[in-house]
Amino acid sequence: MQAILLLALLGLMHSARTFAPQPLAGSGAAAVVMAGGFLLLTALFAGNIAKEMRIPRLTGYMLLGIVVGPHVMGLVSERMIEDLKIFNGVAIALIALSAGTQMDLRTMRPLLRGILWITGVGVVGTGVVLAGTVFLMREQLPFLSRLELWQAVAVAAMLGTTMAAKSPAVVVALRKELNADGPVSQTVLGTVIVGDLAVILCFALTSTWARSVLAAPGAEAAGFGVLVWEILGSAVIGVLIGVLVVAFLRGLHEGGALFVVMIGFLTAEVGQRVKLDPLLLALAAGIFIRNATKYGERVQKETEAASLPVYISFFAVAGATIHLDVLATVGLPAVVFVVVRGAGFLTGSWAGARMAGSEEAVRKYAGFGLLPQAGLALALASLFTRSFPQLGAEAGALVFGVVALNEMFAPIVYRWALVRSGEAGQVAEVVTVVGLAEGETV
Repeated sequence: MQAILLLALLGLMHSARTFAPQPLAGSGAAAVVMAGGFLLLTALFAGNIAKEMRIPRLTGYMLLGIVVGPHVMGLVSERMIEDLKIFNGVAIALIALSAGTQMDLRTMRPLLRGILWITGVGVVGTGVVLAGTVFLMREQLPFLSRLELWQAVAVAAMLGTTMAAKSPAVVVALRKELNADGPVSQTVLGTVIVGDLAVILCFALTSTWARSVLAAPGAEAAGFGVLVWEILGSAVIGVLIGVLVVAFLRGLHEGGALFVVMIGFLTAEVGQRVKLDPLLLALAAGIFIRNATKYGERVQKETEAASLPVYISFFAVAGATIHLDVLATVGLPAVVFVVVRGAGFLTGSWAGARMAGSEEAVRKYAGFGLLPQAGLALALASLFTRSFPQLGAEAGALVFGVVALNEMFAPIVYRWALVRSGEAGQVAEVVTVVGLAEGETV
């Protein structure tokens, strides 16, 4: 039935795109509403079908986006996708808020040593390895081969940092979908968040260096000021947002989910306009609410209740933005970087977990949670192409190709790791046991 409904919706959208007036075909408010509703419904069905096939729902969402997007069936146009990218910022803010409210620092304290070691060895080490690989392959990359030595080194460092970005969105979504809990999923969540903070910091530093060797003098000072404002400003203002959320929830007994969506929208839209990072803003707010107030559980539940439509739209739009023609263009280099990245994360996380004395399951499976990519990697790739247009479209195509490959296949691998680790379903089991215990007591 799910497949029949999906095919029916595809047929209806094809008819609408074929016979609709030209303004509706690709632009305007009507087109955005039509595309948003179409992606939401069809991705929901595709996710359900994927679950029946033991594939992550979010993979179904992204595959649906690829199929109906402008590069395959063309049912959703480039203009529609561009207008629907408003979901990206809101989804990233909600995902970061949810991740922050799951980071109980008291509970995670025993895992902190492992998180820091895996971040240092696995994440930072893999970024260095990726940068070295880019530099060694510069003769096969036309945009690098024409640069001088130190210019090539700076650009390689920035590309390596960009490709080392991970996906809190995929980690949070899969943890929720599988009801997973335990040292592996908690370590992965903490490592992805801490690691992406390290990636943002390294990207700011390497991009400042690249600007200084490629272009105008004075870029270094400007870059440092932006770095301080983006990271420290986002953290401080994020805590203030957490204070306001708690103050509002004290007098609000219903409608919390709608309020959380509004907070996510404001954080994303206003944050971007004042050069703050929505990910850091919402993450700081969530961590503050979880660890400094008693509203952590409530905010987490309200966020999860409100986030499903936004998650579905986010991953569907992410799939629609994948350029299959780019994959054909970048070809072998993209595959090489995906393999190097995967090997670096798996080897580095195993080594870091062993140095930290982490459990055997963390050593074996935590690295798989570092493989997925989505929002942050795409954002850094877009920022890279905008900041250095003199490198041409080839550099951006390479990064987008790597992200696209990891988007499609890495969530499946991480789902397998969560199941193999035995942590899938642990949240449901804990709730059942607590309920029985309370019943016996009564």
